[in-house]
Amino acid sequence: MATAVTPTPTVPVGLLPVLSTVHLVDVTDPGMEGLALHLAARGARVSGSTRHDEVHGPVANRLRAAGVSVTEGLAPQEISELSAMVWSRAVVGPHPELDAAVEHRVPVLARTHALALTGVGFGGGNGLAAVWGSHSNATAAAVLAHLLDDGRTGWILNTPALGKSAGHYGAARLVVDLSPDTATHETVPTSPIRLSPGAVARRALAPAAMLVTAVDPNHPHHEDLPTALVAAEHQARTASTVVVPDLSWWNKPLVLLRERLADRPSPEVVTVGPSSRCGVRIIELEAVGSGGYWAELRHGNRRFRSVVPAIELHHAVMTVCAIGTALVLGEDPDAVAQRASRFDGVEGSMQHLGTRGGVRVVRSRARHVAEVARDLQAAGELVGRGNVIAVLEPDGYVRTRAQAQSLGAALARCHRAVLLPVVCGLPMLGIADPLEALTEATREGLPTERVHTVRPGPCTQAPEEIAFGHAKDGDVVLVIGTHRAPAVAERLLALLEATR
Repeated sequence: MATAVTPTPTVPVGLLPVLSTVHLVDVTDPGMEGLALHLAARGARVSGSTRHDEVHGPVANRLRAAGVSVTEGLAPQEISELSAMVWSRAVVGPHPELDAAVEHRVPVLARTHALALTGVGFGGGNGLAAVWGSHSNATAAAVLAHLLDDGRTGWILNTPALGKSAGHYGAARLVVDLSPDTATHETVPTSPIRLSPGAVARRALAPAAMLVTAVDPNHPHHEDLPTALVAAEHQARTASTVVVPDLSWWNKPLVLLRERLADRPSPEVVTVGPSSRCGVRIIELEAVGSGGYWAELRHGNRRFRSVVPAIELHHAVMTVCAIGTALVLGEDPDAVAQRASRFDGVEGSMQHLGTRGGVRVVRSRARHVAEVARDLQAAGELVGRGNVIAVLEPDGYVRTRAQAQSLGAALARCHRAVLLPVVCGLPMLGIADPLEALTEATREGLPTERVHTVRPGPCTQAPEEIAFGHAKDGDVVLVIGTHRAPAVAERLLALLEATR
């Protein structure tokens, strides 16, 4: 009788043993999807759990197509076979999977720690590039990954470029989005948590270049500017070279960051801006029609010239900063220009979903108030003879409560506002729902009849029905948010398609 041959398992490429058989809690969340896809592409056995309504959703289906097992939970016997469990820091308090992992002495890693372990081996030369910031980094990271995509570059992103995946493996380089906003969370311990004693050594990423997009208070991660500056400096000092925008209107605290970094010899700081003192000088950045900007940059004796796809100026600035980072890493300007011209945008980042009956529906992933304000301004510039209707899904109880007045002021740019229930992963926090405070703040800039608050319950009119009932030919409906908001945008398009 022939002896049965046991198939030899795929050896994970360059991964530490702790990541060889890994389970991700809330695997369909932004950032977690990219990590799962990257690990699976490197040969790791990857599984993940998610909420009931996400198990058969598009993200879960993309993960399954890449070989990731997605379920609502894991049995204890499956947990005991894991090399590690990763969580997005959106989960606190009792959790059956995390608690079972601790019981079986399986290391439980925060996503930031898992990213650092994943990046081991990419630290030499120009093998690792990163993007960090309090906001605006999803676009920058997606653009940078696209610009460096030479067939040997991988990435782990919170938000993918259109037509690409959030996670990919390349043997030569890795691009990582280090944004803390991987999910809606109210508490965010920055260190590994629930680690089995002695299970995993602490490591930190060491990027060759890190683009820092902005430094602002970013509740609940950084409650004030001093805390945000400390976090930014800590991140920046892990890199060999730090790239920062240098435009007076963009983000003033970046000047403070540069001053803090100047008190020691490293890292090298390269600025991107119009001044002749900038390491990457913006010679020209001008709109050339719908959805594009002509950009001309100089880095040393190297010059970049190309039309870069960008809906509005703030997206063009982040694209240019990503281009500057690629040039700092030594990329050929002509190759970067060719790749930049083929960039189609970022999923959900001022993404034009369609126009029906003269009503244009645009999706925004903005969560920080600075992003919300800039996207609302951009929507206003898209409108010709019509108005802007904003459908906003506020992000988190802590953030919404802290930013209610600023969000209300930003919404004064639109003609009508539809406010969805606040996304909150931790309803047990015992703090008041800040939606009412946001509603009152919005009514300070808009007439009461133009502010619509959608509350949970079967008797409440759906947000897409409210927007549909008021939208007219020439209007732009900007749907802002990352949880329920994308489905609202799709349902609004379906309503417009069926009746106009």
